[in-house]
Amino acid sequence: MKQFWVDVRPYKKEIATTAIESGADALVVDRAENVKRLGRITTIAPDGDLVIGTDVAEVTITDKESENAAARIKDKKFVIVTTSDWTVIPLENLVAQSDRIIAKVKDVKEAELALTVLERGVAGILLATTDPATVRA
Repeated sequence: MKQFWVDVRPYKKEIATTAIESGADALVVDRAENVKRLGRITTIAPDGDLVIGTDVAEVTITDKESENAAARIKDKKFVIVTTSDWTVIPLENLVAQSDRIIAKVKDVKEAELALTVLERGVAGILLATTDPATVRA
């Protein structure tokens, strides 16, 4: 099952609420306590259910070396992958090696691309937007 995470950094209650109402699996936040008041949902935060650096890694793919760094982490934890130009090749390489890749996307078009790369797609997406309508979509 594909994961739907929403990046709520900086925290905006409207985005968090919309994500929870839209069925998000997890929220990436700076402080989990902000979200826990709104409802039951997995939080990824320094004080959350999952902690970035411990349970989840964040990697920006800028070159082959950073792609290899993400590939080395992939079996130990979820890896949130961001690319500067959103070319498919680095993502295809990672998806071919792991089922724990979470692609950071900003809109529906990028989400669809990430979820269908190499036909099986990434394990999930991390949506980073300030638009509640995009979260609902």
